[in-house]
Amino acid sequence: MEQEKRVVVEFKDVVKQFEDDLVVLDHLNMKFYDGETHVLCGRSGAGKSTLIRCINYLESINAGEILVEGEAVTKKRARAIRKKCGMVFQSFNLFPHMTILENALLGPMKSLNKQKAEIIEKVESYFHKVGLAEKMRALPGELSGGQKQRAAIVRALAMEPDLILFDEPTSALDPEMIGEVLNVMKQLSDEGRTMLVVTHEMGFAREAADKISFMDAGKIVATKTPVDFFHDPGHESVERFLKQIL
Repeated sequence: MEQEKRVVVEFKDVVKQFEDDLVVLDHLNMKFYDGETHVLCGRSGAGKSTLIRCINYLESINAGEILVEGEAVTKKRARAIRKKCGMVFQSFNLFPHMTILENALLGPMKSLNKQKAEIIEKVESYFHKVGLAEKMRALPGELSGGQKQRAAIVRALAMEPDLILFDEPTSALDPEMIGEVLNVMKQLSDEGRTMLVVTHEMGFAREAADKISFMDAGKIVATKTPVDFFHDPGHESVERFLKQIL
């Protein structure tokens, strides 16, 4: 039952407005639960990426409140929040002068004050998990886009986060590389990781999501299970979106 699950992130009447008066989050109320893979979809400009960027204070809000595990997201608490929330960006954001192993070790060593000796085995196991055991000592520039994104997922996992945020993780990839990244994400979902995923990959949403939310003009207009979302969307804008994308 949903009420028995722990709320990991809660949006309370959140407003986000940019300087040109564009309202990107319009009095948004939403809860995201522990152990769930929650997919956010919608047309470009609906506010999806802004929503997840506000969770770890990459964007600040104008009004309302965002709680992560019951604590308000503020500038003062940004670093503490980011230790709990791993982030996978669409453009990888790996340090180009460091191997992907060094990229993955950096966060735990700098932010969590871990010693390399105590985390190296765990981090290496994540590279094995995502099929990059042979590439750990490669620089990002030596890898394909799909390999870079899998390395970025390992970097997020290395922080042992309570929540992983994915901001359109496959949008910068060539079509043949999308599957290898989605397979890793599906594996994480099957393990019961708490994930909030902004994506247009409806096959992944259908197979891996516990819930799918559709955003339109800064509001969440529908939140449903995958079965209901695809077979009984119940909202005109969702139906239009599915017709276009499928």
